[in-house]
Amino acid sequence: MQTKHKQAISYYGLSFGLPLVLVLIGFAIMGLVPFGNHNLLFSDLGTQYMPFLAEFKRQVAHLNFSAYSFSLSLGGNLVPLAAYYLISPFNLLLLLGSNSQLPVMVSYVIALKICTMGVTMSYFLRTRTTTYHYAALIFSTAYSLCGFVAMNFYNLMWLDALILVPLIVIGLERLFSVKKPTFYIVTLTISILTNYYLGYMTCLFAVLYMISLVIKQRQPQQKWGHLLQQQARVIWQFIWSSLIVGGLSAIILLPALLGMLKTGKKTIAMTSFYPTPQFGWEVFTQFQVGGSRYTQRLTHEPTLFVGTLALLFAVLYFMLPQIRKQAKYANGFLVISLTLSFWVTTFNTIWHMFQQPEGFPYRNAYLFSFVLIKIAYEASLVQGQNKKAKGWAIALVSGLLVIGQLRLHGNQSYPQVTAQSWILLSGYTIFLGLLFYYWGQTNRHYQKILITGVVLVSFGELVTNFQLMTHKIPLGYQKQYAQQYQRQAALYEQLSEKDNDFYRVNNQSILLKSAYREPYYGYNDALLFGQYTLNNYSSTLDEQMRSMLVDLGFYSKNVRRINGVGHTAITDLLFANRYDLQPKNQQTVIQRHQTLGLGFAVNRQLAHVTLKKHRPFDNQDRLLQAMVNTDQAFYTNHRVNMVHEEIKAHSYRYTLEIPRDTQGPTYLYLPHQNLARIKLFVNGRKKKTPIRVTSAAIIPLEDSHKGQPLRLTVISPKRQNINHFQVATLNQERFNQAVKQLDQQKLTTTALWQDNGHVTGDIKTMASNQLLYLSIPYDAGWQAKVNGQMIKPKKVMANMLAVPLKLGTNQVQLRYRAPGLLLGQLISLGTLLIWLIILIGSRWRKRV
Repeated sequence: MQTKHKQAISYYGLSFGLPLVLVLIGFAIMGLVPFGNHNLLFSDLGTQYMPFLAEFKRQVAHLNFSAYSFSLSLGGNLVPLAAYYLISPFNLLLLLGSNSQLPVMVSYVIALKICTMGVTMSYFLRTRTTTYHYAALIFSTAYSLCGFVAMNFYNLMWLDALILVPLIVIGLERLFSVKKPTFYIVTLTISILTNYYLGYMTCLFAVLYMISLVIKQRQPQQKWGHLLQQQARVIWQFIWSSLIVGGLSAIILLPALLGMLKTGKKTIAMTSFYPTPQFGWEVFTQFQVGGSRYTQRLTHEPTLFVGTLALLFAVLYFMLPQIRKQAKYANGFLVISLTLSFWVTTFNTIWHMFQQPEGFPYRNAYLFSFVLIKIAYEASLVQGQNKKAKGWAIALVSGLLVIGQLRLHGNQSYPQVTAQSWILLSGYTIFLGLLFYYWGQTNRHYQKILITGVVLVSFGELVTNFQLMTHKIPLGYQKQYAQQYQRQAALYEQLSEKDNDFYRVNNQSILLKSAYREPYYGYNDALLFGQYTLNNYSSTLDEQMRSMLVDLGFYSKNVRRINGVGHTAITDLLFANRYDLQPKNQQTVIQRHQTLGLGFAVNRQLAHVTLKKHRPFDNQDRLLQAMVNTDQAFYTNHRVNMVHEEIKAHSYRYTLEIPRDTQGPTYLYLPHQNLARIKLFVNGRKKKTPIRVTSAAIIPLEDSHKGQPLRLTVISPKRQNINHFQVATLNQERFNQAVKQLDQQKLTTTALWQDNGHVTGDIKTMASNQLLYLSIPYDAGWQAKVNGQMIKPKKVMANMLAVPLKLGTNQVQLRYRAPGLLLGQLISLGTLLIWLIILIGSRWRKRV
């Protein structure tokens, strides 16, 4: 017993340690800390996940678990974001380091997850033998560093699914063999809770795997109807167990679903369901080392690399006569089903939650890798392997790899596939083919040499693949990040010390960008530093809020991004944007705007104002007019006079003059334009936007002085209709009067900073039939009380929150409850009780 215990320790210790060594070698090649100054500040990890994880750290450290955050643009439901990115228990390790060291801690978490994959896969492979078979560690390590991991390791929220898949399959097999579903229920529930997206894919795989187990039980000449009748009990047990999983996961699934329905991803394109092929013969290149690279992360073939040795054994599995035909049919069903899930557009869309993914395609490829490695290991255990069959396996694998290469090199129209080295292809195939051919030698001396060679070459191939797939990753710089993080944090601290009212910051002085090698726009810096801003970049961005901001002149690159570029004095007032941080001579200049905190009383007419597309000045004007109950315009719209038009070198140059008779800031808006392709000069000086703007947005020109015309020069690659140019000057005096009027009925908040989901304040109104306008997006989760009475909030400005007020003093209370969260909790609690009753009843029946 003691010997077996020692074997278990060494077996699982090596299953963790071997991937760790290989990952550290890969990180050392990349020059990551502590092997260099690089960190993982790139792609979505640098722009999204890092700030999200900082918010997770903040809430856990302060034990302040709020379902709402004002740091998600103007504010938003935090539950969908947390459900997708933040619930992994591995994230608790991030509490051990400061935010300035967060990129380093994230790399440690990624390494730990990869090593844990090796442990769970080795645990699964252990179920295939009666003893500890150390050769299994070759296959478990191949799983932990397969092509999917090498290509997507920085999407760290997906890695938990790979850790849990081997355990879920063990649970399924226990359910099928001994009718005990507990392990299956627990592991699949954890998978869904840690990341519902890949958890959904794992649920589909569980159905396929259960079908394969049924197929495996079919006897020769047995009819399918009789087989299903024979397995009816276990099928029913699988169904109700899966329903239990769904019920237990409702606490996350229901609020996440309702939150995602508010994003721009709810639209379903019918073209995504056409039964068309996704790729051709070139897909076979993905079985070879280095099949894809980082530069192809948004568009590439399914990453199928599991190592040449595992691939050879997987092919051999179907050639060995010692393996029952029904087992081959069962595993063949899995391979074919998963292949169709990639290849046929219809199935691929269904597997990706009925949406074609925006980048990082074929996210279910990890399941194919698991199946290949599973059957490869089962083939390796077969005694008396036929060398002729091995020869055929080598020939078949080599032929398919060569076909893929010839298809690729014969047609250069595959930007999603990397041209690979024939030397690597032939080298690893020859060496591992020979080792594979002589696998299972009876001579113990040769067997040790063989296994040593397999370990060295196979692990070398895994490291090579990791190095190739991570080639050209624009890694960030950790030392610069830590320094600039401290500087930026100190700047925000300076603002908070002198201003206790609610405010937002439009930060275009993004100090952290010097730590990035990619363009960095600081979309989520509010989460990173615990601040409030309008910027946000997230898959959970509220589409109605984003559309409203676009209609008011703000810049949005796509449905996942909104930026503070495009703000005016009026929108600064509406959204409490009190500070602008602008870079100047390597310093940060702070510009203060007129704002009135979180909310103020306005005329009820605001509820009747609708926004028009591509008319931002008109929209802002009508909103402020309704708020202060006036028919006087705040903007003076200017007529643009053509002075000169010149066509030269495939470009159009327009010189325009704008007469001005109003004192105040002047703005320009060009609808339906890619501003990045236009050059703009104001009175001879080139006008630059803070970031690259690829769609329409309001551009500030300069403050207007009465009687001084403004001269614009516009250089465009296409002919322009100057009648579409919108130029407006804000009447500064009239705007100041409006601000003064609104300031007399301002909300005084008494609680906000401690709990973002709970706001209290007082406001005194001087007229009846008024609304409390709040700089908070409308959401069905907000509940309001005025003077202790429940009041139904209203939606104004297309997507902002307002509360009806009474004449005199009003005590306002706002509390946020994520839609679906309470119902999800009740469903999960009810399901847990039902499951406990089933368990107790089952044990009671056994005793009887």
